Amino acid sequence: MSYVPPHLRNSTATTTTTTTTTTITSSITLENDHSTKLSTSTWKSLSSTLSNGSRRTTAAFTSPRTLSVPDPVLPQWTPSERVLRLNSQQVEDVRARLNIEVTVASGSPPAPAPIESFEDMCLNQNIMKDIAYHGYTRPTPIQVQAMTVSLSGRDLLACAETGSGKTAAFTIPMIQHCLAQSPIRRGDGPLALVLAPTRELAQQIEKEVKCFSRSLDSFRTAIVVGGTNIADQRSELRAGVDIMVATPGRFIDHLQQGNTSLSRISFIVLDEADRMLDMGFEPQIREVLHNLPERHQTLLFSATMPEEIETLAQEYLTTPVQVKVGKVSGLTANVSQVLKKVSESEKIDCLLGLLVEDASQAERADHPFPLTVVFVDRKARCDEVAEALVAQGLRAVALHGGRSQNEREAALHDFRSGSTDILVATDVASRGLDVTGVTHVINLDLPKNT
Repeated sequence: MSYVPPHLRNSTATTTTTTTTTTITSSITLENDHSTKLSTSTWKSLSSTLSNGSRRTTAAFTSPRTLSVPDPVLPQWTPSERVLRLNSQQVEDVRARLNIEVTVASGSPPAPAPIESFEDMCLNQNIMKDIAYHGYTRPTPIQVQAMTVSLSGRDLLACAETGSGKTAAFTIPMIQHCLAQSPIRRGDGPLALVLAPTRELAQQIEKEVKCFSRSLDSFRTAIVVGGTNIADQRSELRAGVDIMVATPGRFIDHLQQGNTSLSRISFIVLDEADRMLDMGFEPQIREVLHNLPERHQTLLFSATMPEEIETLAQEYLTTPVQVKVGKVSGLTANVSQVLKKVSESEKIDCLLGLLVEDASQAERADHPFPLTVVFVDRKARCDEVAEALVAQGLRAVALHGGRSQNEREAALHDFRSGSTDILVATDVASRGLDVTGVTHVINLDLPKNT
């Protein structure tokens, strides 16, 4: 039986039947944990049952515990005296220099000032120790503004390019927020939740959370994604966690089974929100947001700002501060783009010719082969292209949703470490993955969404 949101489970039989209609979308399903997915069109036909006045009730999910729920603490954050002394012109000068655009709703307080040093953010000493340990010296532009908004307790709608440092922009304030809360107990938590579209991105986020919480005693993080043992995840969640990083489908599975709860979440992040909507996860996102406790802070990060994201923000974010760094949905200044027109039947041969020539040039110049990502639109085509490249003596590996979790992790590890030069992937790798040194990106098939 298809998944039915809790607030619709007492609906008529006609409505329940409607929710079992076949999902037909233009996006590729990338996750193995998509059994709870509703079609976007079905959700839209049902979304009128939601109202702002009744959207936050936690009784819909099975609770794994009978513990009393402490009230969330919304910490009062204050930056350094130097930052407090900045006047409005100095604030605007910093934003202009870093190409930061900030918008607040009419009648809302002004956004906090941007801060260009971690020291002036007055963070927990253990977090500062971990920032220094990992060699971070100055915040990136998105961190300069988004972190101050997050630390101040305001809701945030942020747009920035992949690779801009946005993960740390929400990870550090999230850890700081969790440290202010009452300690978790067994069967308790999470205090904070990050939803991400793919397993690979979720793993990368969890790694960054651990990076900035390594000095914290008894601070627990869990990753909840498909393709891994759900029983192991169940045990970890029931032991209690501070922060959970999850893909939407598997997270809903655990809520339904009573392995975790929304009752203590007071900080939630939607990362690559536009990508999650493209993949058909709008129902799961709405379901989680609909059932959160009344007092919580919401951060939404998106590389683009389509109408669906604006609608989601209007419904579930409270007078958010909107932060944009660079030109949203625009061309990246340091990337040159070339369009080569070839027939469908000639695509693979053309690709082989280009990459073999690159290999020859690199060998003649005694340079390493340039790290290259090739995007294709189907899993079978992904394997076909990778095999053709390997047959030409090139070091290539395939990455797509049909591979096992171990195979996907091994492919990314090999590519990041340089033991493989070419990553052939479906759009499972199109957002948020951080791989240093990539010089060529080839779209063998035109993207369905631009």
